[in-house]
Amino acid sequence: MASYTQIGPIEAEDILQLYGRSKVLKLTPLSLGISNSNYRVDLEQESVLLKISNDKNQLQLAEEQAILLYLNQRGYPYSLRPFALSSGELVYHYAPYFGVLYPFVEGIPPGPSDYTCKEVGAALASLHTLKHEASELKKLRHHEAVGFGALEILNYSKSPLCPPDYQEAVQYFFPDQLKNFLATDFEKGIIHGDLYYDNTLFDNNHLRTVLDFEQAGLGEFILDLGISLSGTCLEKGRIITPLVNSYLSGYEAIRPLRTEEKKHLDNAIILGLMSISLWRIKRFKERNLNPLMEDSYRDLIVRAMNYYQMKQQENV
Repeated sequence: MASYTQIGPIEAEDILQLYGRSKVLKLTPLSLGISNSNYRVDLEQESVLLKISNDKNQLQLAEEQAILLYLNQRGYPYSLRPFALSSGELVYHYAPYFGVLYPFVEGIPPGPSDYTCKEVGAALASLHTLKHEASELKKLRHHEAVGFGALEILNYSKSPLCPPDYQEAVQYFFPDQLKNFLATDFEKGIIHGDLYYDNTLFDNNHLRTVLDFEQAGLGEFILDLGISLSGTCLEKGRIITPLVNSYLSGYEAIRPLRTEEKKHLDNAIILGLMSISLWRIKRFKERNLNPLMEDSYRDLIVRAMNYYQMKQQENV
């Protein structure tokens, strides 16, 4: 994990002055994020979330804010709107630091449950049903700029950098090299890319905010769905069918799945796990952001194996 960036009230005050804000009353460090150091800053009239980037470069951070601003303009109710600096830019630069500022939203991360799955499914479907102008979408990045889809997973499994167990897993799960999956023209739009249940905040048992759009971009809805299902419908670390059904009930109440999406849903769930597994390889194994998590990618391979074998037994 990247080192947690520590700042004091004076530095926070200097950063907030770039936004035309001042008089920091209280500065509270929050979670030790992989990509960000997070602080709650209480001011006289409001509380804000100050994020300092530890991992992403300024271009990636600016592209993420452009997506969040666009989603806010399109009326997506679950994403945070970044504050703009006095200059109009969305990413601040202060001394060695750069980052972003958001409104602070009260809420708690939920635990996995039928209700959580249904609400998260509905939130993702709401994202997937937004209407877009083609000219506006052209201004936004593709998911593959920050995440990994089916083709990227296959290509990496054949590279000399690929760990042997990851390569073996890809070959085991997809002996056909995902020929039919890659040949299918899935519906595309803006995807979140990492909507696990712990990337949400709930208030009074209702989903209030979707967090961490770091892997958001233009991509296939089926991949986004697979990623979200694989990290939300969990009981004791395993994907279970009742929670998947609860999730899909929330999702399909807003956006019914297409025939081709239903056909490839199991593959999408395994791809979702292999996608986040590769994300961990890139950060923890290749870039050594946290030596203690170097082998954490294997946890997702195990989860994928458990799901694969469960589906095999169901189909007997």
